[in-house]
Amino acid sequence: MKRIIRLVTACALSCGVGLLATAAADAQEKSRLDEILARGKVIVGVTSEGPPFGFVDEKGELVGFDIDVAKLVAKGLFGDPTKIEFVRQGSTARWPNVNSGKVDFGIQATTIFPERMLQVAFTRNYIDSGIAVLVKKDSKIFKPADLNDDKVSVAHLATPVAEERAKRYYPKAKSLVFDSVNAQVTAVRTGRADAAITDLPIVLWYAKQNPDLRALDTIIGSPTNNALFLKPGDFKWWLVLDTMVSEMVGGVTFEDYSDIYRKWFGTEPKHAKYYMSR
Repeated sequence: MKRIIRLVTACALSCGVGLLATAAADAQEKSRLDEILARGKVIVGVTSEGPPFGFVDEKGELVGFDIDVAKLVAKGLFGDPTKIEFVRQGSTARWPNVNSGKVDFGIQATTIFPERMLQVAFTRNYIDSGIAVLVKKDSKIFKPADLNDDKVSVAHLATPVAEERAKRYYPKAKSLVFDSVNAQVTAVRTGRADAAITDLPIVLWYAKQNPDLRALDTIIGSPTNNALFLKPGDFKWWLVLDTMVSEMVGGVTFEDYSDIYRKWFGTEPKHAKYYMSR
């Protein structure tokens, strides 16, 4: 009898392990990628208020560097850059929208930080960046250290990372929180804030477009990397996106990526000199 009980128990455990393995395999097969391909378009979360990455132009069209890079992803998936739907979102909606499935991935001038890796998955970086400072041209602020003054008001985005940066580099300054870069810049131009803190390419673009503004020569802290982000746990979908980014910045789609980069920044992307001789 004991032998029979042991045999039945062993069979039950074996079946249980088998069912778990099968369930895990099924879960792995049900990738977001399969849903996207069946749907016939990719849904992407972007900003519409952060030039040159994403903004609405004078024709009312959504344009920008991130918009064009996202279209390059759609072209890779479907052979057609128009097989894409954009969801305009603020910075605070980025993680909830990918994790809830509202968007398939996000591309929004988003910096890779360790604490963010606990909420979303990142691809490798598609552009180098840094945290920079935008001020009025006649401002007496010339270096990041000048921000650390109780008479200075600093505009930053509504993110924990921005709040931590403020506490670390300019704790004496008054912090003003906004949900878009446009609102930050407007605060500086109207005198509500003395400085706006955001990604370097954005700061340089605004300074170039507006003669009354200027960018500080030094970034705050270390250089940073911007990446695509998606819901964690889907290796198949992540691998496709990460490989696409890899090929953009140094592979078969580098020339397409270079065209986009020059269009929005007026210069060659990193490592371009190694590929132009092909």
